[in-house]
Amino acid sequence: MPDCFKFKEDDISLTPIWATLPSLPLECWHTNALGKIDLRLGTPIAIDSLTMKMERVSYARILVEVDASKKLEDHVEFILPNGVVRKQPIVYEYTPKFCSTCNRFGHLKESCQPSATPTATATATAAPNANNAAVKTAAPNKAQPTEWMVVRRRQKNNLKQQQSAKAVQQPDAITGSIKQTQTA
Repeated sequence: MPDCFKFKEDDISLTPIWATLPSLPLECWHTNALGKIDLRLGTPIAIDSLTMKMERVSYARILVEVDASKKLEDHVEFILPNGVVRKQPIVYEYTPKFCSTCNRFGHLKESCQPSATPTATATATAAPNANNAAVKTAAPNKAQPTEWMVVRRRQKNNLKQQQSAKAVQQPDAITGSIKQTQTA
């Protein structure tokens, strides 16, 4: 991995989110106007194909990259070509859970537990298994690479006896005698 990117040290809070603009006036559906709205929300990424073709005019849909550590805008204000100020509501299809305490996705600040690390939790909750020596109970260490574990399929008891029980007697169409055949 390149030296310029340290995953553990860099804070990653940017995420792409689809934003819906319900009842957007038709004069605002061109790329320039949608781009200006995009810039107020975050970094523009894409415009929905149905929005570009104006095939669904009930709402416009744009993809923007936003900073999850900041509050998402619930509306934007802009001036229409006729001079009227429009307060356009914004509905996000998905808002990710982001913790501003530990700068991680997946939970909110209220439920953050920064002291519990995954390795410490896994080691504390693992119970030793005396019957199976191949099972490792400790979590892998950073200095020690993880090892492959061989897993074998359990053997069925009396597999041949089960197969012979499936044998079916069928009459031979040519000779009329009864023969045994295996069914799979």
